[in-house]
Order: sequence, then C-alpha cells, then structure tokens
Amino acid sequence: MTTLDFATPAAVYEQISGASRSMRGRAPQKYRRFENLALAVQFAVEKSLVELRTLMIETDDGDYTGPEIRSLYDHNNYPLRRAAS
Repeated sequence: MTTLDFATPAAVYEQISGASRSMRGRAPQKYRRFENLALAVQFAVEKSLVELRTLMIETDDGDYTGPEIRSLYDHNNYPLRRAAS
C-alpha cells in the first residue's frame, strides 16, 4: 500500500462545460500547476468556482477526481488548515 504524499507536485485540470470538443474528441480543459498536492486539493475544494465533478488532480502517484478530491481534503493527514464551514 502506498503512503499518501501531500508534498508531491500536482496539477488541476478543469473540464470546460459547454465548449465544443477538439479535433481529437477531447473536451477543452483549463490547467493549473501547484507546488504540492495539498495546495491543489485546497484550491479544488475551497477556491475553485466549479463543482468537484468537473475537476481532476494529477500527480506522479495517481489521479484524483470528484469524491476522491473531497476525501483527500477530509483525510487525517491533510497538512493545511481547512476553511471554516
């Protein structure tokens, strides 16, 4: 079992809704790079203006989508302070 590394570099991809598909059949995406997974998760949950289901976080260790991103945010080892709810 792999240990979750919140320090690994990460990228957030946002599916652009309503946009036409490109020539290769993929819907256009927005991309944002983060120094680490913790900052990417924080952005996705607290700062992104879109629903989690339209986001994917990519790291060298794996990719995370919707509910998985929320699970990372709620994880006991999540190193950043969570926003007040």
